[in-house]
Amino acid sequence: MTGVPEFWLTALKSNPQFMESITEKDEEALKHLVDIRLSYFEKPGFRLDFEFSPNDFFTNTILTKTYYYQDELAYGGDYVYGHAEGTKIEWKEGKDLTVTVETKKQRHKGTNKTRVVKKVVPAETFFLFFSPPVAPKEDAEEEDEDDELDQKLEMDYNLGEELKDNVVPRAVDWFTGKALQYQGGDQYDDEFMYDDEDDEEDEDEDEDEDEDDDDDLPTKDEKTPECKQQ
Repeated sequence: MTGVPEFWLTALKSNPQFMESITEKDEEALKHLVDIRLSYFEKPGFRLDFEFSPNDFFTNTILTKTYYYQDELAYGGDYVYGHAEGTKIEWKEGKDLTVTVETKKQRHKGTNKTRVVKKVVPAETFFLFFSPPVAPKEDAEEEDEDDELDQKLEMDYNLGEELKDNVVPRAVDWFTGKALQYQGGDQYDDEFMYDDEDDEEDEDEDEDEDEDDDDDLPTKDEKTPECKQQ
């Protein structure tokens, strides 16, 4: 939704599957996210387009994440995840959120001189979403499954499905926080449980009233009193 400041940033931060992956530095970039659009293909799959206004982090105006399903359906007719592709982000100099530059000082043992060494290491960021993990080829030499890679593939797939099924269609609810009320269905279960208890109490009261009424009725050996007129 365009026109509402930080609409999509707020919506994403409200979602449990995305809130932990958004860092403080990510927020500065995601403030420029103005729209997320969902589209489907004739071939099984879908695409998510993230539109950004001009910002200090990258030159792309649209970042795209595309999910492809396999051609063959699973037993029961469900789609089977194939692979995902993401846009290469054109980061501006010194603004790459996917890496961190660590600076260390080293002292030479012989000359006792020091030098500064810089090392680039990966950083946790929401924008890794656009660099999905790649499944190994079937003819790879190592046949053992990589559990860590499998977890990353499953997590990436779940994030795409969450955006497709929940975040984009119900963006306003995530922005206002209303969507959190329906997570897990506990609220509705509690309400129905209370209603059942009330119904049981009402039934008990009705049974008690019926028993009291039965006590007032004459038995077979008792005669119904006659009403005498004066």
